[in-house]
Amino acid sequence: MNFVYRGCFIIIVFICFSCGSNRWEVDTDKVVYDGTIARLDMDIFAVDPANAHTEVQALTAKYGDFLDMYFYDIMQSGRSDNPMSAQLLMRFTTDPMWEGLQKEIEIRFSDMGAYELQFSDAFKKYAVLFETDTLPRIVGYNSGFNVGIYPTKAYLGVGLEWYAGSDLKVVQQLPPDLFPQYKRDKMRPELLVVNALKGWLMVTHQNTLNDMSLLGRMVYAGKVIYLTKALMPEVSDADLLNFSEAQLGWCEQEEWGVWKHFLESDLLFTQDIKEINRMVGDGPFTPGMPAESPGGVGNWVGYRMVDSFMKANPNLTLRAMMAQKDDQVYLKTYKPGR
Repeated sequence: MNFVYRGCFIIIVFICFSCGSNRWEVDTDKVVYDGTIARLDMDIFAVDPANAHTEVQALTAKYGDFLDMYFYDIMQSGRSDNPMSAQLLMRFTTDPMWEGLQKEIEIRFSDMGAYELQFSDAFKKYAVLFETDTLPRIVGYNSGFNVGIYPTKAYLGVGLEWYAGSDLKVVQQLPPDLFPQYKRDKMRPELLVVNALKGWLMVTHQNTLNDMSLLGRMVYAGKVIYLTKALMPEVSDADLLNFSEAQLGWCEQEEWGVWKHFLESDLLFTQDIKEINRMVGDGPFTPGMPAESPGGVGNWVGYRMVDSFMKANPNLTLRAMMAQKDDQVYLKTYKPGR
């Protein structure tokens, strides 16, 4: 009798745990998407400078509209169909420093299989949860540290140099005023997929930013981070937020103090862009808080608010969460420090 009772108890606990931990698990077998990362970086660096315009034009068939985005927006060298643009870009691809960087990128990203599997799993899950077949084509490029992530609804561009590691020789040569240590610390390959996914989700769901107050910005960031976690449950919260484990620990320990700072400083509903950027912008730490704090602590608070709200509403779908127009509902379920 005791054995049976104990067995039933274990089964009940297991079922409850499974339901909680697999809330967003779905069957993706019918979704056709492989997450292949097209290597524009390799194709561009393989262009013969003596025949640059012709070879660049030939890449249009492979990369479509993204080729022009790469030339015009990312590299700012003009339209891809302009012969002068191709020659201008060749100055970049034949520069010894950037050639050396590309060689390192090709060594460190010689096998993209693991990253493609992560992209595939996340986007297939997104397709089911949001009932859509509009998924982005993923393109890897080398921008010489111009643009790390370039997302549109149709494309997801990733600057591979940003995730090849901070130990690269060229990284050590970057100007420290433009690339301080906290930025270099985030140049880790394990952040490639999660950061790219967050960028694409921000663009795809940019209409869910309800207002420009600090609360609105935090809730918007929290929704995107929560959605990313739902699509990539294996990613740690530290990597999800680009924090160190120590910084995440500080947030968890000082949660009430951070929230108290927002309240006492009347920050929640401020629309002062400088104040908002101090709380949600990137940096070595959050201004007005100790050096142990991470930059953009407001994003973590937003994530905590959304997570608390979703736990209090177990039947709410991700689509409904993203469509929620009233940011103040998240204040009702958030109990900081508890």
